[in-house]
Amino acid sequence: MTTTTVPTAPGAVPLIGHGLQLWRQPLRFVTSLNALGPVVRFFTGPAPSYMVTTPELVHRLLVTDARAFRKGRLSDSAVPQVGTSLLMDIRFPGLGHYDSHRRHRRTLQPGFHPSRIAGQVTAVRAVAERATAARWRDGRVLRVDRELLEMACAASSYAVFGCPERAAAVGAGLVAHLERAMYWRAVAPRWTDRVPGSHGFARSLTRLHSLVASALAEDAAGGGDDCLVSFLGRTRYDDTGEVLSPEQIGREVVVALVTGTHAAGNLLPWVFHELARHPEAEQRLHGELDTVLGHGRRPVEAEDLPRLTYARQVLCEVLRLYPPVWLLARRALEPVRLGDVELPEGAEVAFSKYALHRHPALHRDPDRFDPDRWLPERARSLPRGAYIPFGTGHRKCIGDNQAVTHSLTMLAAIASRWRLRSVPGHRVRPHARIFLDTGPLPMRAEARR
Repeated sequence: MTTTTVPTAPGAVPLIGHGLQLWRQPLRFVTSLNALGPVVRFFTGPAPSYMVTTPELVHRLLVTDARAFRKGRLSDSAVPQVGTSLLMDIRFPGLGHYDSHRRHRRTLQPGFHPSRIAGQVTAVRAVAERATAARWRDGRVLRVDRELLEMACAASSYAVFGCPERAAAVGAGLVAHLERAMYWRAVAPRWTDRVPGSHGFARSLTRLHSLVASALAEDAAGGGDDCLVSFLGRTRYDDTGEVLSPEQIGREVVVALVTGTHAAGNLLPWVFHELARHPEAEQRLHGELDTVLGHGRRPVEAEDLPRLTYARQVLCEVLRLYPPVWLLARRALEPVRLGDVELPEGAEVAFSKYALHRHPALHRDPDRFDPDRWLPERARSLPRGAYIPFGTGHRKCIGDNQAVTHSLTMLAAIASRWRLRSVPGHRVRPHARIFLDTGPLPMRAEARR
């Protein structure tokens, strides 16, 4: 098979191709491609892009042939806005994309060591406890999407800055503004930078970089906290002994804050939405929490998390159904072969974790919420690449363990004392932009007796 015989997604229109479908109903569009073949051609302009729909080809894209690809069009558009970073194809003189990323990741990886993340559990739990004590009341209807995003932002800010006062200066509104602006500026023409009112993004970046500079200065004076900024300020590249510049640290902080906040902040609303729809799963979760935490008589600690096996299954299932980052892309650096398809250098190749996780050939009854899919004996039967909520290969999310730990801690802290009920008549409509979220999610809080 050659590129001329690759099936093309139906419904393309002149000039914009499938862009309208991707904008209006992106999740329906990407899942519809599962039935067309392992590689499907689609258009968002005059040039074709290619969607891979099987775990074998996704594994080849991300692992086996990873050296033949770099980040795609979204990265090209975002780099001028936030700068190069671990997420955005950083490059070093004399090194290609793959080796540059590996060098930088090895330098940053100790900042996400499991022991460091376990040390954040107490602070993350306290974030949830303070927020629920301040605003949650028995019978009150809450905007759960906002509440949980704010908690996730506070937890992520603590992991980055440590100092409670400095972490508090990073509000969920600021992070949400950065995420919206990153999405808009990735798809909008560059001349829109000069549109009146478009400078809020630049001001937000300036504010964050100022907080980073303050934290670095405090750490240099010996008064810093054990946080990501402090770690980045002290770390050096093994091969040269070179330190990270304050500007580079600031870029990594922007990415860490946005991705860390939305990983837990977009995941947890889906968790409580599904628990409210499946009372038998909610009852099992509450039973496990009551057993491990003594019916809420003591707060969750880091050593409790390995015992929360059903809670972890719930998170795994929600990550399958609603992966926060639902669509990613790569660009071929050379002619490549994916299965029976030959693609030229420069080809844009996309894959959707959302569509892959709902592929009926991989997941039985794929739209059904079933945490028991993640019992060890069942999970082992999945083919490699069929479940990749945080990616795989050398570009797997560096903060995957932090995202799960923060989410599990906040879930335990909240669900051990509260249950959330759906509001009759409200329909949840997934919003798929950079991240996949619930949209407005009002729910009624009920204190557990």
